[in-house]
Amino acid sequence: MSAADVARLRRVGYRLLRVQGIWLATIALFCVGFILQPNSLSVNQLLNVMQVASFLGIVAIGQTIVILTGGIDLSVSGVVTLVNIVTALGMKGDPGRIVPTVFLCLGIGLAVGAVNGLLVTKARITPLIVTLAMQAVLFGGALLLTGGIPSGGVPKEFTFIGQGRFFGFPVAAIIWIALTIAFAILTRRTVYGRRLYAVGANPRAAHMAGAPVDPTLIAAYAISGLTAAIAGLVVTAYIGLPALQSGDKYQLPSIAAAAVGGTALSGGIGGVVLSAGGALFMTELGSITNVLQVGTGAQFVIQGAAIVLGTALYSIAQRRRVASPSLAESSAAAAGRQTEGGAPPANGNAIR
Repeated sequence: MSAADVARLRRVGYRLLRVQGIWLATIALFCVGFILQPNSLSVNQLLNVMQVASFLGIVAIGQTIVILTGGIDLSVSGVVTLVNIVTALGMKGDPGRIVPTVFLCLGIGLAVGAVNGLLVTKARITPLIVTLAMQAVLFGGALLLTGGIPSGGVPKEFTFIGQGRFFGFPVAAIIWIALTIAFAILTRRTVYGRRLYAVGANPRAAHMAGAPVDPTLIAAYAISGLTAAIAGLVVTAYIGLPALQSGDKYQLPSIAAAAVGGTALSGGIGGVVLSAGGALFMTELGSITNVLQVGTGAQFVIQGAAIVLGTALYSIAQRRRVASPSLAESSAAAAGRQTEGGAPPANGNAIR
């Protein structure tokens, strides 16, 4: 076998690790769960895992889109909590209030995301600081609305989207899958998606190529706020009650789901489908820790370790991929440099 063949096989292996690694890891984790608890692979248990994973998965969609730009959104848990409180207060158990309350909550999510994006792009404040401060504002708003004592409730009709089944399949999971497909198409098959990856990979180059960097970033944060609001609605329908801790489970795990799924925290690499695998992985990991009766503190340690490990593995794979180009790609690159003479690519306006 020639050196070029070995290099090509290595590149295929690294690509499989980056693209399919999360699904292989998730399957392996489910096998571990089966060893620890044989009934964990029953149809009913798998559907329950899908239902619980959908809440994290919906939040992770928006988180992934923000991370693709090189940013981060720590306000998602605050959006989920505030939407939970507003939903219970707005509906008050009355089916006639469902539609206006849902639109109000979606508007809150969009507004929060847009404000985050404006502060990041116009005020030039680091995304970590902006979204962390917004998280505090949102949780404070929830406390002010409730006075520390949540009240209100949701009608039985509304709980269907969180607790209901459609032909035996959880409605919450259907919503998650539909959103994942929609945003996968948005990020992979539209002009906005090309701009998103371009801005995440190199914002200066994207700007020089004509991509509207600031609007792209603002839209990314608005999408994150919107998906967090949708998750808040589904979570509220699932638990059926207002709770000030309803969003606590989604801040760090949503980042972990994106990271272990293969989305680079530096931006420009990854996708929402991979984050769906990450959400399943994190949910099953949580299920296993519950079976082992691991404490809350240890669960946070495991989540943090998952982020570090996932980021490290995909970073190593990416460096190896870049460091060992195939012979054909090296020849093509050399020919390209000779013919282009340093000029911008002919299709450089593709992201405009």
